Amino acid sequence: MLASDLRQFLPPQCCVPDDISRCLQQGRYLFTSHCESSLILAQAALDSASMLEHSALQAEALILLGQSQQVLQQTDAALASFQRALVLGKRLESCAIQSAACEGLALCYQNLRQNPKALQAWLNALELGLQSGEPVRYIQAYLGIGSLYFQHENYEQACYYQAQAVEWSQLQDDRDLQAKARLHLAATLIKMNDYSLAEQLLQQTENILLLPVRLSWQAEINHYLGLIQMARQDWPRAEHYFQAAHALNVTTASRWGQTQSLISLGQLSARKGDLQAAIARLQAALLLAEQQADDHLRQQIHAELSALYEAQGDYVRATTHHIEFHQFYLQLLKQNASDQLDALSSRRLKQAEIKLQLLRSELEVKQLMQQRSLEHERMQQLENAAFHDALTGAFNRHALDEQLPVLLQQARQDGSTLCLIMIDFDHFKQVNDGYSHQVGDDVLKTGIKLLLALTRETDLLARFGGEEFVLILPRKNAQLARRVAERMRQEIEQFNWGALAPGLAVTISLGCAQWHSGMGIDELMAAADQALYQAKHAGRNQVCLAPARSAGAAP
Repeated sequence: MLASDLRQFLPPQCCVPDDISRCLQQGRYLFTSHCESSLILAQAALDSASMLEHSALQAEALILLGQSQQVLQQTDAALASFQRALVLGKRLESCAIQSAACEGLALCYQNLRQNPKALQAWLNALELGLQSGEPVRYIQAYLGIGSLYFQHENYEQACYYQAQAVEWSQLQDDRDLQAKARLHLAATLIKMNDYSLAEQLLQQTENILLLPVRLSWQAEINHYLGLIQMARQDWPRAEHYFQAAHALNVTTASRWGQTQSLISLGQLSARKGDLQAAIARLQAALLLAEQQADDHLRQQIHAELSALYEAQGDYVRATTHHIEFHQFYLQLLKQNASDQLDALSSRRLKQAEIKLQLLRSELEVKQLMQQRSLEHERMQQLENAAFHDALTGAFNRHALDEQLPVLLQQARQDGSTLCLIMIDFDHFKQVNDGYSHQVGDDVLKTGIKLLLALTRETDLLARFGGEEFVLILPRKNAQLARRVAERMRQEIEQFNWGALAPGLAVTISLGCAQWHSGMGIDELMAAADQALYQAKHAGRNQVCLAPARSAGAAP
């Protein structure tokens, strides 16, 4: 929109608060489609509100100004605008203004890769949003926290918070917010290799997408669909989606989106064996990444180029790109080491979640009875994605961390027994190396299916990491747990693994430990892990039981 077209919305020289409100309303309307115009209107509204010394309107104008500056990559200016808005919000004692300002600060800190500050800002936005009763703030905060976990490649935690955001968005009449939440979750599900559910979410997002104002989101959808098709080795469809995403990113002038599209097109060319095209596309992506000074993108591109030049036998260029990759790797590794979620942040997050659960329960009583059975099924899928391992169907580490303390507390209250079994697939690396990673995945899927058939509904089988699993057996003592473990060992050993790959044989080793009063989670896990080590050290394919703790042993 031309500046001359905005004159009708600018506050007159001698204005009243209604003139400023009208200017801000138009600025918010233009925000998604003409951010430059919203910036002009926000600045004009701020100037007029300052002349009138109207603090509330000044704060609203600063929020819109900061949002516009942030989208236009004027991050330092946006930080200053949001900080001024936060000061005014505190002076006005307005939780709504403070929450919006904190949300803006969080996005700026994420852009600057200052993740600890971003996390604190998201937590502030979440807590203030709870006080002001604004569900949109809960959703944005959950998405923001999820994106921080996503950056650290903790996809299970990212999935958990993004699934919460999707569920909350379903309770709001806001298609744009629903689309945004689904888009975030789909990206994480792709990282977790849950392509089917991700594809469903992307299709649902397309159906509710607000076009043409969200063309950049349409580009993301195409990009993610391309990743799914590339994982399925459907090269023509993957190429189609990536090219469509790149064209939209060019139209919307999204340099970051163009870079991502070129990286994926380069990876696709490499998989098709066209190394020259792959290098050309990645070199074009590197130029864009350099312009943005994005260390994560540059690290990824240098790694890809190093591998491609090595495949061509050009070891000089391969080494050059490997050195560049390694420098960015060390830099990001140092940054990530200081970005971990501290104990105080964890407590604040848990407290906010408890309040949100209570609020959501109240909303569910009023609204969820009206949801269709199809929506209920979709929510169940999201819950499964957040608490189940995508490959094997067992519970994941997040579910184990959530449920083991609960099961131990029940055992303490009831005075009952509980056992923990550590399970490890023997020589699993040799399966991957000798038969392929696909066969390795099939071994884990089949093996866990066999083990699940031997468990009760009250038992909990969870993937602990890699080829290692944990089985929790409530109300079973050590001898009964050992029998269960032996049945499992025999079931795996006797299964016809040759049907998966000729000559394949699979065994497991198991370490059992019984919980005793006064024993902590770490001690119980360590006892089972030591028993597993004993089983492997003794030759594998056997069950070992941790020694019983004497009655006088210290807890």
